Amino acid sequence: MGRRVDCHGLGSDFAPLARALSARGFDLAMLGPGSEPPRVSISDATILWQGVDDPAARARALESGVQDVVGPWMHEDEAVARIIRLARDEQPRLRVGDLLIHLVDRQVERAGRAIPLLAREYALLLHLARRPGEAISREALLRAIWGLEFDPGTNSVEVHMSRLRAKIDRDFDWPLLRTIKGKGYALCPVVATVLSGA
Repeated sequence: MGRRVDCHGLGSDFAPLARALSARGFDLAMLGPGSEPPRVSISDATILWQGVDDPAARARALESGVQDVVGPWMHEDEAVARIIRLARDEQPRLRVGDLLIHLVDRQVERAGRAIPLLAREYALLLHLARRPGEAISREALLRAIWGLEFDPGTNSVEVHMSRLRAKIDRDFDWPLLRTIKGKGYALCPVVATVLSGA
C-alpha cells in the first residue's frame, strides 16, 4: 500500500511529478480548488509547490515551517527525491543505540552510515533489535528466522551471525552484537562511558 500524498491547488505543471510519485507507490489525491500557496502534504510534513524559482519566497516559506519547496524549475528527479525523503522521515523506525532500522524499506544504518544487509541478516538483526539486551538462544533463532522446530546440526546461525557482526560492528568503537556464553546472542545498545576528571 502506497503512502498518500495530498495535493492542494496544483496545476498541470505538477502532473509529471504526480506521475513519477505514483510510479513509486505514492497515492495522490487532488483536494479542493485553490489553496494559496499550493502545497503537497505528506503526513505532518508540508511541501510548498512554487511555480517560479523565487529564492526569497522560498526562504520565507522555509522560515514559516514548510519542510521543503519544489517546483517546475527544479529537475523532476530532484523534486521526487525531496518528497520521498520527507515521506521516509515519517516511516516507522526502530532505534537501538546508534543503530537505526527503517521498518518499511528495510534499510539499516549505524551512526548515519548505511549498512547493506541480505534478507536473512536483516531478519536476524530485527529479531534481536526487538529485544535489546536480551540473549536469544540458537534454537529460538532457528525457529523464528529459519522456521525450524529442530536443530539441523549445521552452523547456519553462527555463519550468519558472524557476517552480521562484521557488517554492523566493523570500524565502530563499540560492538553491538554480543555472544552471551551458554545463552545465545544479544544486541546490546549500552555504550561504556569514560568520565574525565575536572
